[in-house]
Amino acid sequence: MVSWSDGLGSSEHTVEYMRSASDDGTIKEGKNCGLVEWIDPSWPNTLENALSKLWSMYEQSKMDRNEECLMHSFTVHDLTQEKKKLQASYEKLVEDVNTPMDAQEQRAVIERKNAETTKLREKYDTVKNIAAAQATFIRNMKLKLADERKNLQIHIDELKKTVEESNVKLEGIKAIING
Repeated sequence: MVSWSDGLGSSEHTVEYMRSASDDGTIKEGKNCGLVEWIDPSWPNTLENALSKLWSMYEQSKMDRNEECLMHSFTVHDLTQEKKKLQASYEKLVEDVNTPMDAQEQRAVIERKNAETTKLREKYDTVKNIAAAQATFIRNMKLKLADERKNLQIHIDELKKTVEESNVKLEGIKAIING
């Protein structure tokens, strides 16, 4: 916040012009050095760099989460489509087994369908395992992100504490200067 003088308050950087008998333009009290500064001091480079690094880490984490969610949704969509196809194929197999045929053809068909059913069950188990792995991954990612959020909050709190300490020191320096 910039310190502007509107003439209502007193400041060390504002001086009232005093008219004298000779009107030579001399200033009676104080001097106007023309200084306009931010009220808050500029932060040290290390603090600015740390805050910038934390912010970029946060943004990168946010982008990574969004990308992972998108990839996860694509994977879930693909797996859902494959599951629907497998379910339709399985239902067709069950229907085909129930159709009457002659005994020898029926045995051959049953053996072939059993092999297909076994493959489908393996694929189903694979899909089920993938879904379980995704759930575990999501749970672990949530825990990891919660830890990262906690660490970021700790860093932010430390930075706030440093800023507060700097402000206290600044107030002490101002008190000494204004003495």
